[in-house]
Amino acid sequence: MVDDTKHTSYTRRRIKIKETTKIGLVGLSAGLVFGKYRAIKEQRSFRSLVLERLLPHIPALPEIKTEQDFQEALEKSKRRYQLPKAVAALYHVHYIQGQKGVLEMNPPIVNSKNQVIFYVHGGGYWEQPTIAHFATIHRLSTELGLRVIMPIYPKAPAYNAYDAYDMVLKSYLSLLNEQQVDSAKIIFIGDSAGAGLILALLQRLRDKHLPLPQQAFLLSPWLDITNSNGQMAKIQPVDPMLDLSNLKLLGKYYAGDLEPRDPLVSPLYGDSAALPPIYVFTGDHDILNADAVKFQQMANKKGWNVTTFYYHAMSHVFSLFPTPEGLDSLKRIVRIIQTSN
Repeated sequence: MVDDTKHTSYTRRRIKIKETTKIGLVGLSAGLVFGKYRAIKEQRSFRSLVLERLLPHIPALPEIKTEQDFQEALEKSKRRYQLPKAVAALYHVHYIQGQKGVLEMNPPIVNSKNQVIFYVHGGGYWEQPTIAHFATIHRLSTELGLRVIMPIYPKAPAYNAYDAYDMVLKSYLSLLNEQQVDSAKIIFIGDSAGAGLILALLQRLRDKHLPLPQQAFLLSPWLDITNSNGQMAKIQPVDPMLDLSNLKLLGKYYAGDLEPRDPLVSPLYGDSAALPPIYVFTGDHDILNADAVKFQQMANKKGWNVTTFYYHAMSHVFSLFPTPEGLDSLKRIVRIIQTSN
């Protein structure tokens, strides 16, 4: 007599697995359909909707909740930045000889205009550049055929705004004086905290009567470390990346002894007259959008040369992500640069 108990059990398991798989696939399909419907309803890409669901689980900035958190961040900020070998190989990035902590990326085909992108990365003034930064500047470098210079400025809390500003200024002046690059051929680009530092640098270059670049692009800029704009709290529920209270703490340490409204750390309070054209890219699911809107309103009132591109339902630094909206913002930047004299 043949004992088919094992065979029957195996068959039941197979049936159960098939049913479970079927249910899972149905659920997945329903989720995709619902997600695509929601994306259409919210007038955004499906890819950006998926990304927004993932972003809360990917820490963008350090969260300082305990003394141990602070001490770990302090020790990290004291360590010298090391360019990952994989990044260097993949994106053809290297340190500029003779300049401590300044990175260079060269395109496969160089544009005959001899322009240079001077990129200041974000990260709340506490974090080093991420793979998203390198992917973004590589895309811009390749499409435009331009060399990119990226200073890795010292980070808080071990260092403050004066340290970061001095390093970025020296890197820029080195381009002018040592490499003999015409300032009219230099394009400033910065994201988040880096965009705030870019605007502060522009204001000081003008005040010191130093050569100004051709133009500047501010991606999701952090323009005011006081974060006192009342609209920010209203945006907070839909912001998947930034936390208002944590951002205030990061800004406080970066400012050091400076007043929070000093234009060096909060360039929104500075004078942006007589600066080269400034282009701002901002999404309304970003708490920093509130100050980007305010900056454009001030520009309109005072006659500053500022143009802002608003993106619906986009998060902080969306330009760095490979979504249709992020890629569209980079295409806009490329077109503006290509059509500028």
